[in-house]
Amino acid sequence: DIDSPVVMDMCTGSGCIIESILLEKSCREGVGVDISSKALEVAKRNRDNLGIKNCTLIESDMFNNSELSKYENKLDLLISNPPYIETAEIEKLSPEVKDMEPRLALDGTEDGLYFYRIIVDKGYDYIKSKGWLVFEIGYNQGESVSQLMEDKGYVNIEVKKDLAGLNRAVIGQKP
Repeated sequence: DIDSPVVMDMCTGSGCIIESILLEKSCREGVGVDISSKALEVAKRNRDNLGIKNCTLIESDMFNNSELSKYENKLDLLISNPPYIETAEIEKLSPEVKDMEPRLALDGTEDGLYFYRIIVDKGYDYIKSKGWLVFEIGYNQGESVSQLMEDKGYVNIEVKKDLAGLNRAVIGQKP
């Protein structure tokens, strides 16, 4: 239901994306999923401090927690800002990024696409027909992530630019 959507944020971290959506849009339910219990503790504190009542936070390595099965074919929107930095590039990042962010939140493995592959593939079963998948991407990943989505069967795929004119998001719709 587009007027009261169900939204999941995979790799939610501190919960800032899902919680911002829930503050701005009337949603039936928001779900934040992360592998890190420490990140989810921060997300819970943020949720509670903001007074958000309709946000469930679940600890899971991607879609592997059985609690998530109740969301199969129920999501209007699946969003994710997954770890997308290529392993070899992490040491080249500025100190305020590489030394302050947990490596778990940065490392997208060898080609930076590891988590996109999982979310494109497994997330398809969670998104309902006409629902959307939205990713934050690295500036050079638009074509690769778009291709992953196209190969899985998503339609209406677009790469969106940020305010600096760099590729920053890829969106696609489940037919």
